[in-house]
Amino acid sequence: MPETATLAEKLAGFTTRLITEGCDDAAMSRAKTYALDTLAVTLGGAMAESSKRTVSGLTRFGSGGPSAVFGSGLRLSCGEAALANGTLAHALELDDDHRIGVLHPGAAVVPAAFAIAEASGASGRDFLLGLIAGYEVACRLGEVFRGSLFRYGFHPTALCGALGAAAAGAVVLRLDSIAATRALGIAGTQAAGLVEWRADGSWIKRLHPGRAAQSGVIAALLAAEGFTGPATILEGAGGFFAAFGHDQKLDTEAVTRGLGTDLRGLGTAIKPYPCCRFAHGAIDLALEAQRAGIAVQDISEVEVRLYRTDVLTYHPVPINAVDAQFNVPYHIACCLLQGNIGLKDFTVEAVQRPEILALAAKVKVVEDDALSALYPEEYHTVLRVKTLDREVRQFLSTCPSGDPEADRYKIDSSLFDREAMAKTRSLLSECGYGNRVEKLIQLTDGLDTARDLSPLSELLGQK
Repeated sequence: MPETATLAEKLAGFTTRLITEGCDDAAMSRAKTYALDTLAVTLGGAMAESSKRTVSGLTRFGSGGPSAVFGSGLRLSCGEAALANGTLAHALELDDDHRIGVLHPGAAVVPAAFAIAEASGASGRDFLLGLIAGYEVACRLGEVFRGSLFRYGFHPTALCGALGAAAAGAVVLRLDSIAATRALGIAGTQAAGLVEWRADGSWIKRLHPGRAAQSGVIAALLAAEGFTGPATILEGAGGFFAAFGHDQKLDTEAVTRGLGTDLRGLGTAIKPYPCCRFAHGAIDLALEAQRAGIAVQDISEVEVRLYRTDVLTYHPVPINAVDAQFNVPYHIACCLLQGNIGLKDFTVEAVQRPEILALAAKVKVVEDDALSALYPEEYHTVLRVKTLDREVRQFLSTCPSGDPEADRYKIDSSLFDREAMAKTRSLLSECGYGNRVEKLIQLTDGLDTARDLSPLSELLGQK
């Protein structure tokens, strides 16, 4: 690739090399894990009220097409199916998350690649390679901003996910580098997604990866037909970085640094808890404190020290169930009182429980300058519990569970995949899809040799 090539051209060169050269076994195995997790989370998300409204809205005047809407028995065009499934994937706040990119790649990338693969009859191998490409592009763009998009009202998943979805679609459709560059240009102009859901806990955040997935599908399909898009979509005077950078010093070299050798997307974490990833370190610590025998009736105060994110909320009473997914005092109270936190804790009724709110009122959250300086490279969190007899117990997290960089996975490298599988079994059983679990695991494990995705499509599309 010549030095004069634009960033989009360099990314397109990476996607076309994936098509011709493939990836090593470790990368393909990790792609299977991400596929399993996102497909399971999407199917589980079909039960959410926001998901039901999404599907009914998109099919108000009819349905039909080559791509399945998970858990509905319906099919739509691949763009509309990607929109629906991406929205379902984000409904439970259980979709994967990239620590440094500060975004959810799977909810945008997987539905886009899946819908195009269904429609085109692509192989399971091409689908997995599409995921590797999409995760890589989305996460590298996220690393350029390192979470700062939130500060200016933009959702990184929505913006960066659109280009990741386009890259995935380009690989599944086996586009050459010129067409793939066009796809990135077309996707970039569609990037959008505001964080105003924080005002009232509305559902727009869930829509963001769906729209990103749909934008990526549209971009790849149009590019395949010769529709043009700017090769300078990222660094151009009217491009992505100029529009969303707000004159910050951006790490634009993150787009291409080690491209093709250092797969940044494979650092994506699997979420163990159905709430904002930024709170997971604190949740780990609260569960540790509960296991250590700290009794709720003995607690006088809990202090959580963490990094600034511009996303989490700290008021003692959640506004509603969506706000509760981002509310640290609520999370801590659930863990200390119950010894667990799950989907059952994020319903309209659950967030009003007086015993939980009484404990949440004792939780104080501090955005620590020293910890904020480490973010997003490191997600350090400190939890201090003060008892009525003035004893202080302190707990520290340097990397939350579910992140492949956490020490627990260095000790046991197979634990990451085993936890993802256990999450799939638990989640789908809880959501009423337990009879599909083992088949989903089997089909996902065989994706690298699958002729196409039709068995998966049939399994996941059933009502």
